[in-house]
Amino acid sequence: MNILYYFSAGFIIGGIGTLIGGLIAVIIPKPDDRTLSGMLCLAAGIMLSVISFDLVPEAYEIGGFFIVTLGLAIGLLIVFTAEKMIPSHKFTRYRGKKLSYIKMSLIIMISMSLHNFPEGIAVGSSAVYSETLGLKIGILIAAHDIPEGMSVGIPLIMSGVSPLSVILLTILTGLPTAFGAVVGAALGGISKYFIAFCLSAAASSMLYVSANELIPEANLLHRGRSNAVFLLVGFICGCYLSYAV
Repeated sequence: MNILYYFSAGFIIGGIGTLIGGLIAVIIPKPDDRTLSGMLCLAAGIMLSVISFDLVPEAYEIGGFFIVTLGLAIGLLIVFTAEKMIPSHKFTRYRGKKLSYIKMSLIIMISMSLHNFPEGIAVGSSAVYSETLGLKIGILIAAHDIPEGMSVGIPLIMSGVSPLSVILLTILTGLPTAFGAVVGAALGGISKYFIAFCLSAAASSMLYVSANELIPEANLLHRGRSNAVFLLVGFICGCYLSYAV
C-alpha cells in the first residue's frame, strides 16, 4: 500500500474544502456586527443540518442505538475536556471577545477533527475498492468541508488573527482526513461500530458548538430577524449538501 499516496489524497480532499471556506471568511471586507452575526448563524445552520440529515442518521444506520448514544455522550465529554485544556494563558495578546472567538475556533476545530477522521476512512476504504467511488466520495466530502472552513475562519477573523494564519489553520483541519484515509486504505473493513462512534461523537460536539457558541454569540452581536433568515439559509444549504450533491 502506498501510504504517501493515500495520505496526500486525504489531505487534499480534507483541506481543499476547508481552505475555500477559510478564503471566504478572509475576503469578507471589514464585516460589521450584523454581517458577522449572519455568518455565524449561516455556519450554525449548516452544521445543524449536517448533524440532522448526515451524521446521526448514518451513525444510527451502521451502529445502532447503543453505539450512537455512547458516541453522543463521549463527544460532549471530549468538548468539555477540550474547553478545560485550552491554554488561555498562551493567548495573552487577546482579551474579552477576541479571546472567546479564539476558544470558539479551537473547539470547532476539535469537532471537525472528530468528523473528518471517519470521512478519511470512507475515502481510503472506498478507493481501495474502486478509484472511481473513492473520487466521488472525495468530491462530496470536499463540498461538505467548505462551511466547516467558514465556521473555523470567521471567529478567527473576528479575533484579529492574520488572514495567512486563518488560511493555514483551515488547511490543517484536513490532517484528520489524511490520517483517516491511510487507516481506511490499510484496514479496509475497519469496524463499522468505530466509524459510527466517531460520527455520533462529532455530531454531539458540533451540536454543542452550534447551540452554545455560534448562535448565542450571533445574538449578542445583533438581534433581529436576519439571524433567523441566515440560520434557515444555512440549514437549507446543509440539506442540499446531504441530499442533492
